[in-house]
Amino acid sequence: MRTLWVALTTCLFVLPGHAKYSGGSGTTDDPYQIATVADLLALGSSPEDYSRHFVLMADIDLDPNLPGRRVFGKAVIAPGERAYDSNDESHFVGVPFTGVFDGNDHVVSHLVISGTEHLGLFGQLASGAQVKGIGVVDVRVVGTGSHVGALAGSTDSSPTQGGVVVWCYSTGVVQGTWQVGGLVPKQANAPSRHGMRRRWILSLYSPWVHRSAA
Repeated sequence: MRTLWVALTTCLFVLPGHAKYSGGSGTTDDPYQIATVADLLALGSSPEDYSRHFVLMADIDLDPNLPGRRVFGKAVIAPGERAYDSNDESHFVGVPFTGVFDGNDHVVSHLVISGTEHLGLFGQLASGAQVKGIGVVDVRVVGTGSHVGALAGSTDSSPTQGGVVVWCYSTGVVQGTWQVGGLVPKQANAPSRHGMRRRWILSLYSPWVHRSAA
């Protein structure tokens, strides 16, 4: 009986991995591209990417009346809350954003947040973070607690370790109990929770440079 040997050639096809965003690799020279609402929400739900580089490729409308949008209960990116130690000094609990987000002269519009504290497009910007060239317009951000802003709820409370906001602006309504700002609240080192008053900022257009400082 003759045995017929058949050589089988196995072909391996390597498929490219699923792109997390609309392009890029998250580096300085090749930032992740945020071009859609889905991209922005993917960033918000990916704290492992908070130290990477991003560029906004188009205007993004977060109107909760549009399909796939919603009223947020926390910051879109880097949400968190505050905790107090035995000396009544507060600190951020969560994963802060420490990367670079280039707005590329685009806007994020109609962001609506109803929550407690550390509210804004970003909840917390910490050391190394830079957000530049973005407008956050026609927002409504309402918090029952502290650290509320249209762009970011807080930068790091240390004057040497905070994030940097360059040439950004906001319009809309921002409300909170204390540490509230139309763009980013003015920060103070380890603020006490006693003796603060409610502050309202109804509308703000503020191209500026803000660095965390006491």
